[in-house]
Amino acid sequence: MAAATSSNEKSSTGEKTRNKILDAAETLIIEHGFAATSLRAIANEAGVNLAATHYHFGSKQGLLAAAFHRRMAPVGSARLSALDEAKRTAAASGATPTVREVLEAFFSPFHDALHGELIRILPGLVARMYAEPPSLTKPIMEGEFAEVMSRFIAALHEARPDIPIEELRWRFHFMLGAMVQLLQFHAPLGMPSDEDALQDGLTRLVDFVVAGIEQQGASL
Repeated sequence: MAAATSSNEKSSTGEKTRNKILDAAETLIIEHGFAATSLRAIANEAGVNLAATHYHFGSKQGLLAAAFHRRMAPVGSARLSALDEAKRTAAASGATPTVREVLEAFFSPFHDALHGELIRILPGLVARMYAEPPSLTKPIMEGEFAEVMSRFIAALHEARPDIPIEELRWRFHFMLGAMVQLLQFHAPLGMPSDEDALQDGLTRLVDFVVAGIEQQGASL
């Protein structure tokens, strides 16, 4: 029993140390960028020794991937749960989710997080990921989003089988750019940018993207 208690205490201590490092990395990388943030600076900010950062994450890139995963994994899970619910609801009447229903499932975690910590941190983290060299961040984002993107694009194709998968991928890609813009700037220039603006912007974004996904174009 004593051995089990000691093991649990070590695990708890290790998790606390890991989260301290992630918190420090998140803060410093968002503020200064990846290249300008050293592992030593992160360790100092976290109040741990440098060896702890190597032990838990292996490298600075591994730390960035872990910091991004910590914030995005719950978002991805919530998106997939919302998509599954949309499919169950549609299946009850012998249908499949519409483009709008699929996209509402994709954006639903942001509505749920409007007043929480995630919405205060995520815009800066996502913006930083897009600002860093693609050679660094694209592999991290592809690993993080592969399943979510695959399932949502498949659902869009079920809703609109007349639109080729490749075209849907491009349209989804453009949608993500609009989403990042909205998360960073909640309203157009010259308008108040606050949580109410973000709520309104999310609704407008869905309308905008539905039109973009469903539009007929020469690429078809």
